[in-house]
Amino acid sequence: MEAASVVTPQRFEQGLRYSDFIAQAAVNRDKFEQFYNGSALTAEDISFFKKAVALPNGPKKILALAEAWCGDVYRELPTVARIAESTGADLRVFLRDENPDIMDEFLSNGGKARAIPVFVFYTKDTRYIAHFTERSAGAHAELAAIIGQVRSELRLPPGATFATAPEAVRQTFLREVIERIAPRFPDWRKESIKEMRALLSSALGIPDLG
Repeated sequence: MEAASVVTPQRFEQGLRYSDFIAQAAVNRDKFEQFYNGSALTAEDISFFKKAVALPNGPKKILALAEAWCGDVYRELPTVARIAESTGADLRVFLRDENPDIMDEFLSNGGKARAIPVFVFYTKDTRYIAHFTERSAGAHAELAAIIGQVRSELRLPPGATFATAPEAVRQTFLREVIERIAPRFPDWRKESIKEMRALLSSALGIPDLG
């Protein structure tokens, strides 16, 4: 991936600053503000990320693939913005739908899913270190369980998704799932931070005592 990456130093510089991403967002600005102001980072988290970024091969650049309409994005991107601000890392946000070549480097689900957000950690000279996709493993499991529960209650077929559910119940399906996962967001945000720390700890060979 590193040798063939389209993310050159020049391309990285073309990404949006976080404030510019928010300024161009057509939806959910209130949610971005809510999660930015209610930071999930602890002092110990910030200390870890500062030490990681300070390393010669540390993550001095962070690339985010995002779209403002995505719930996982407005929940997780503000945290990464806070990490960048507290460590001096350079965060650049790329709109997923306008940068398919970058997205293609970080597909999930066996190369089938264009899931966002993706947070890619790079060295100062834009060498790949590690990346985090969408949500934590625990959040994935909980979301799947909640979707299954709501799907059953609405008597939908086992494989029904928000896109394939009958139009008559589609909005109910979506609303019920959102209402049930929203209370889990604080814990999901903490889990994402924990996973990002673990990724960097492993990639950089540094201890993660959190």
